[in-house]
Amino acid sequence: MKKISEERLGELMVFGETVVYALFPIVVAYASKQMPPILFVAIATLIAGISSLLYLIFTKQISQFKNKKALKYISAVTVFIIIIPSLFIFTGGSLTSGINTSILLQSEIVFTLLIYAIIKYEKITFAKVLGAIQVIIGTSFIVYNGTSGVNIGDFLIIAGTMFYPIGNIFAKKALKETTIPVIICLRSLFGGAILLMISLFFETYSFGDFKSYVNDYYFYMLVSGLLIYGISKALWYGGLRRMEVSKAILISVGGYPALSLLFAIIFLNEFPTVYQWVGFGIICVGIFAILKSQNSKNPSGFGQ
Repeated sequence: MKKISEERLGELMVFGETVVYALFPIVVAYASKQMPPILFVAIATLIAGISSLLYLIFTKQISQFKNKKALKYISAVTVFIIIIPSLFIFTGGSLTSGINTSILLQSEIVFTLLIYAIIKYEKITFAKVLGAIQVIIGTSFIVYNGTSGVNIGDFLIIAGTMFYPIGNIFAKKALKETTIPVIICLRSLFGGAILLMISLFFETYSFGDFKSYVNDYYFYMLVSGLLIYGISKALWYGGLRRMEVSKAILISVGGYPALSLLFAIIFLNEFPTVYQWVGFGIICVGIFAILKSQNSKNPSGFGQ
């Protein structure tokens, strides 16, 4: 039997993460409209952290917490992947539709290309610029959606995605210093605790409300914590360890929106408008153009 290469294994892991992560916009859209959005993401993140901590205790890996260099990188991951994006995206999700959330999260690819070019993490090519412009045009269709008004929720989601590329650079560094469960555990515990404090200060609810939220929506919290913030992130970091950041992002961001649209129809009973379909199509063409250029010129990834 032919042995699978490390990079192909990484691609399969990222694809698996994509399938699970497709539930993320659906959970954001539903949960953020049922309860305080920051409270929800705080609890879900803490669930991921606690479950990872139990795993580390069981496998006797707690000693890896002493790696100061890894802690520095994980702290940055916590800020740029957990805290800041969650504040923007979950708040934005409470103000817009699940379909918009699904599609607009693809804005991450534009910010990835832009930020990585600025810091010289990759080269700018005409194909990448053209693809990025197509993504922006497609995003504009989604934001407009046939109305003359401005939905602040859409812009909050787009703003939240600009921090992911920075966080992924630090995640790549952290993966060289420690294990995947340690990264997920620490980023989730620290990030969840900070988000919970932010929720307590800025969101309005009583202790009785808190108990009601937990009783009514614990299933969604568990799904988010164990699957989306736990298993999917383990698959993501497994893939990230084996390939360049930008290639992993292209596979993930380019794949999950179609599944998310399907899930939005099934679980949220939301059906895309003409503008959403057009925007989605333009974005897909843009991402395909970038990916085709990527594979033809640098099969191993964007970074040199």
